[in-house]
Amino acid sequence: MDYKKLIEGHKLFYEGECRAFNYDGYMKCKDWALWVNSDLPIDEIRKLFNFIKRWDRFFQGDVDNFREIYPDVLPTLEKLKNKKIEDMMFTNEITIEIRNTFDKIANCTIIDRYESTDASKILHTIIPHFFVMWDDRIKQGIVRGGSNGAVYAIKFLPKMQSELREAIETCIEERKIKREDAIKYICEKCNGKTLAKLVDEYNYMKYTKESASL
Repeated sequence: MDYKKLIEGHKLFYEGECRAFNYDGYMKCKDWALWVNSDLPIDEIRKLFNFIKRWDRFFQGDVDNFREIYPDVLPTLEKLKNKKIEDMMFTNEITIEIRNTFDKIANCTIIDRYESTDASKILHTIIPHFFVMWDDRIKQGIVRGGSNGAVYAIKFLPKMQSELREAIETCIEERKIKREDAIKYICEKCNGKTLAKLVDEYNYMKYTKESASL
C-alpha cells in the first residue's frame, strides 16, 4: 500500500462517515489510568459500551461479564500496551494470547452472540497503536474464512502489519526520510491518528463503503 492511500482514506473517512467523530469524543473522555487496574470501574465500561453502540445498535455487551473477565485478559493487554503493530513480532505465544483475549471479549454479551466486530473495536480503544478494527465486509475483503480470534490473530493482524510496513517504506522512499520520520509524517498528516487507526479507516472506506477512489 502506498502511504498516500492511508492519508486519502483518512480524509474520506471524516468526510463521508457521520460517526467518525464519535471515536475522537470517546478517546478524549476515556480515563486511561483506570484501564491498567483489574478492578475496572463500571462507569468506564458503560462509557466504552455506549461508544460501541453508536456504531452497532445491536450490540448487547454485558457490563458485569466484561468486568469479570477483564482481570483475565489484563496480563496480555499489559504485555502489549506499549507495542505498535508496525513493529510487532508475532510469535506463536503472543498470537495465542491475542486469540484468547479476543475470544473472551467477543463473548461478553447478554445474549448468546459472538461479537467479533465489536471485540476488535474494544481492543483498539484499549491499545490504539496495536489492535486494528474490522467488520464483516473488511474481513471478507481481506482474510475471508471466519471471524474468530484465531483468524484475527493469525491472519488479519499480520496482514495489516504488512500493509502498514509497505506504506512506511513508500513514504521513506518518496520523501527520503528515516523510518521514524516517515511514521511521524503520515500520522501528523492525519490529525495524529495511529497507524492502526488509519489502516482501519482505509479498510472501512474501501471495503465497507466501497469507495471507488481507493
